[in-house]
Amino acid sequence: MSGTFSIAYDARLSLGQYRGMGHYLRQMIAGREREFLGFCATGEEDASLNLVASGLRPYPVWEQVSIPSLVRSYKISTFLAPYNTAPLFLPKSVKLVMIVHDLIFMDRAPLSRSLYQNIGRLYRRLVVPRALKRADVVVTCSHYTARQLVSRLALDNCKIHVIPNSLGKEWFSTEPGQPASPRYILAVAGEAPSKNLSRAIAAFARCRTLSQDSSLRLKVAGVKERFHRIFQTKARQLGVADFVDFLPYILDTEMRQLFQQADLFVMPSLSEGFGIPVLEAMACGLPVAASSSTCLQEIAGEAARYFDPLSIEDMATTLHEILVDSALRRDMSEQGRIQSREFHPDVVSEQVRSFWNEL
Repeated sequence: MSGTFSIAYDARLSLGQYRGMGHYLRQMIAGREREFLGFCATGEEDASLNLVASGLRPYPVWEQVSIPSLVRSYKISTFLAPYNTAPLFLPKSVKLVMIVHDLIFMDRAPLSRSLYQNIGRLYRRLVVPRALKRADVVVTCSHYTARQLVSRLALDNCKIHVIPNSLGKEWFSTEPGQPASPRYILAVAGEAPSKNLSRAIAAFARCRTLSQDSSLRLKVAGVKERFHRIFQTKARQLGVADFVDFLPYILDTEMRQLFQQADLFVMPSLSEGFGIPVLEAMACGLPVAASSSTCLQEIAGEAARYFDPLSIEDMATTLHEILVDSALRRDMSEQGRIQSREFHPDVVSEQVRSFWNEL
């Protein structure tokens, strides 16, 4: 690390095995990795970034104590908080740019199976409304979340900039592969209640009954391995345990192959800020069946088919109708590829460039 920096950011969730918010940060700083300064906790590293590794690892302490100290030490004039929350005690002279991906933590949803997620949800509920009042600029990834920020937290619309997620260019040159045998539906979910995975497993079980395809499988990526057992128990109760595969952490190259060989992608979420896996599926030419109750219609447009995420029967029927109609799948594949071009990195990087120039 060398040089003088006026803009710094929290790098922690964009190091190591990262997805989601980490990818979005990388998108926002692309081409400026040497111009901006990243802060991370002691012992963390990434040679591709200019990093200062100093501070305590527990995230709330890191964010509320270590970051303000680092901002003062390095005389930073603008700080980018990229993970929904932000330090509350920055110097008044520092401009705060806050990225808010979603307001899922504000929903009255059941507790997660993850204690870490539950603590994080409480932390965000306490911090985010206060941080938004302090923020000079707020960036979000969808107009859906922008509207929620205005309606639920009374944020001034003039503060908000919408910059969508994108993917690496390699996603947009991925050709559909030969469908795997046996056929499978792909889901990229998680253990949080908002991901609605239990209903998706139930809908898959019902879909197998409707289709009478005894070999049809469901492959699930994104659930942490320590929670696999919980959903395996759900699948066992529904009589489909032998047909549901819970996958470990998967690199992008392997993930693209999963998209290439699947027959259908399902996104059952009750709430999302953007829904990157939907974009990944469309870019790969994989037909998408998605929840109608969140931002996903903004992302997939007319390329996807939608269902009520609270209705197992509606979800199952939608999956079945796509699976049995090869002409429909070809049409959805083509429409998805066209729709995905709206989020091509060449398009989004121009929006990012304009944002930093304006800032």
